[in-house]
This record gives sequence, structure tokens and C-alpha cells, in this order.
Amino acid sequence: MSTLIEPLTASLAGLVAAICMTLVEIPFWRKWGMEGVAEWQVNSAIVWVMIRKFTRRRVVTSMSVAMHLFHGAVLGLLFRVLLDLSQTASVLPMVLVYALVYTVLLWIVSPYLTRNLFASVGGFRITRQGLTVSFLGHIIYGVFLGFLVGIFI
Repeated sequence: MSTLIEPLTASLAGLVAAICMTLVEIPFWRKWGMEGVAEWQVNSAIVWVMIRKFTRRRVVTSMSVAMHLFHGAVLGLLFRVLLDLSQTASVLPMVLVYALVYTVLLWIVSPYLTRNLFASVGGFRITRQGLTVSFLGHIIYGVFLGFLVGIFI
């Protein structure tokens, strides 16, 4: 990445992809609550760990979603860095494939492999439904991230 614009566009692509992902997850959250979306539970635990020393406030959904969107922006930037480091062809179809592989790997790391850790920290149970919705959301994230990064390259 040679200019300031490239990291900003990668972060923006990650943020927009995370917004699209969140819009797909909202109906499941409305139906099943926080248990309906595993990564919102994970983000809730992260926010709780961050704020517990400063306040007795409970984590509300908006805090979890804000952390989720922040992660989306940061992970969009990381995707672009990894893409640049790979020095592979940066044509849109390949970027889309790379983004889907990247997002599935992200889902495997968190929430899937780390679910017990975050469940114990957050005091909740991560359900199969929540993991399934999370996987669907990650696919949506990957499609939008790959498309947006692919057109900005």
C-alpha cells in the first residue's frame, strides 16, 4: 500500500461489508435475541472486558454492534495488506475468492474455535443457530469485501 488513500479505502470497504453483514443479521437478532448472532455475543464480551474497569454499565446491543463494525473496518484493512503481501493477481474474481476464503478463516477462528472462551467470559451460551447466522454473515461480509476491494485496486 503506497498511499494514505489505499488503507482508507480498504477500511471503508471493510466497514461497508460489515454494515451489509449486520443488516442480514438483524432479523435473526430480533427473532432470537443476542443468542441469534454469535459474533455479537463475542463483541459483547470484548466490550465488557474493556469497560468493566471504568464503569458498572452493562453492555448494550449498540456497543456490541459498534465493536462489530470497528472489527469489520480493521479486518478490511488487514485483508488488503494480506492481498498486497501475497503479490498475486488482483483481478476482481480472484479478489472475491480470496475474500471468501479469508472470511471463512475469520469465522473459524472467531467465533467458532473461540466460542467457549468468549462464552465463559461473557456468561452466555453460543448456540448452533448463532454460529450458523454468523457463518452466513461472514459469507456476506466476504462477498462485499471482495467486491469493494476488487473495484478499488
